[in-house]
Amino acid sequence: MKVYISNYLSKSISIVDYSTFKLEKEIQLGDNIYPHHFCIDKESKMIYIPSSSNGILYVLDLEKNKIIDNVSIGGNLSQIVLCNNELFISNEDSNSIYILDKINLCPIGIISVDNMPHGFDFDENVNKLYVPCINSIVCIDVISKCIDKKIDTNFKAWHIKIDKMKKEIYTSTLDGKLVILDEETMDIKRIIEEFLLPVEICFNYKYRKIYITDLGYKNIRILDYNTLKYLGNIEVDGIPQGLEISKNEDLLFVSDTQRNSFKVYDVKSNKLIKEIRVGKEPTTIICM
Repeated sequence: MKVYISNYLSKSISIVDYSTFKLEKEIQLGDNIYPHHFCIDKESKMIYIPSSSNGILYVLDLEKNKIIDNVSIGGNLSQIVLCNNELFISNEDSNSIYILDKINLCPIGIISVDNMPHGFDFDENVNKLYVPCINSIVCIDVISKCIDKKIDTNFKAWHIKIDKMKKEIYTSTLDGKLVILDEETMDIKRIIEEFLLPVEICFNYKYRKIYITDLGYKNIRILDYNTLKYLGNIEVDGIPQGLEISKNEDLLFVSDTQRNSFKVYDVKSNKLIKEIRVGKEPTTIICM
C-alpha cells in the first residue's frame, strides 16, 4: 500500500511506502503542471491531475512514472473525482463541472453550477456527487448527468465530506463554519462556528472522532463524532492542509504546506510519530 501526496509548487507527486513511512520516490511532472488535487485509477494505475495554471488535465502513468496524455479543458481547474469510469472536474472560472471519458479523455458533457465550485465528494452507493459553491451546495446525479438537488445558503462553501454512516454532509466554509446537512434532503442540521479557516474533514469511526484542518488556527480541530463537542486540537507546528485517516484508523495523515512535509500522528495520543520531507507545498493526500 502507498500514500500519494501532490506537491503544488514543486510540480510533483510524492509516493510514501505505507508500511515504513519512507519516501519511495518523487515524480516530477514538468513545467506548468501545478497539482493541487488529483485522483487515482487503481485498475489502470493512472493518476489524473487537473492543473489550475493552464486548464489542462494530465494523465500520469504510475508504472512509467511519466505523463502519457493530456487534454485542454480551460479555466481554473480545481478538483477531480472518478465516478463509474468517468472523470468529473470542477472549473472555478466557468462555474461548471466537466465530464470526460477516462479511457480516451473525450468530452461527455458539461454541467453548469453556481459560483466557484471547488471541492467534491462522491457517494458511490447512490451515484451522487456533491459540489460546494459560493452560497450553494449542488447534488449531481452522475448517471443522468443532471442536478438532482440544490440548496441555496448564506455561507461560502469550500470543501465537503460525506459521512456515509450517518448519511450526512459536512461542509467547511471560507467564513469559518462547519455546516452539517442531511444527505437525502440537504436540509441544514447544524452549524458549528468554532473555526477560522477550516479545510479538509475526515471521520474516525473506530475512535468516534472528527478531524478538521484549520488553516487559520494552523492546527487540526477534533470533535466528538456522536455529540459534535469540541475535544481539543492537534498542534501541527506548520500549516496543515491535506488530511486522511489510515485504513486501520489508528493514524492520521497531514500535509504541512509550511514545512513541506507529510506528517503521521497517533490518534490515541495525538502525538507526531513521523515527519517525511516531500515536495514544496504538499496538498492532497490519497491512500491506495
